[in-house]
Amino acid sequence: IVRRYNFLVETHYRTEHQVKFYADQLFKSPKTLSNLFALYNHKSPMLIIQERIIMEAKRLIFYTDKTAKEIAYELGFEDAGHFGKFFKRNTGLATSEFKKMNMTAVE
Repeated sequence: IVRRYNFLVETHYRTEHQVKFYADQLFKSPKTLSNLFALYNHKSPMLIIQERIIMEAKRLIFYTDKTAKEIAYELGFEDAGHFGKFFKRNTGLATSEFKKMNMTAVE
């Protein structure tokens, strides 16, 4: 189930950000998934989704010239402001700060 969950996240993270979607696909409840992941000392189902979105956001910021707004929409956020807050909460940096920091490191 853990492996199938990770595969589903990899397949749908751009459009599906809620554990309920993945739980439904696996015919489990979100709580059952959380308990199962905890039982095996895995990251929480929600954290797996968030980390995958952040990893892709960082990749898009670093390797493309897309704006934060374009990246937000590509990653399934309807509101670019919500994406900005999500990114900062998970990385400690605004998208512009992340890009500037990484561009400086490359030079």
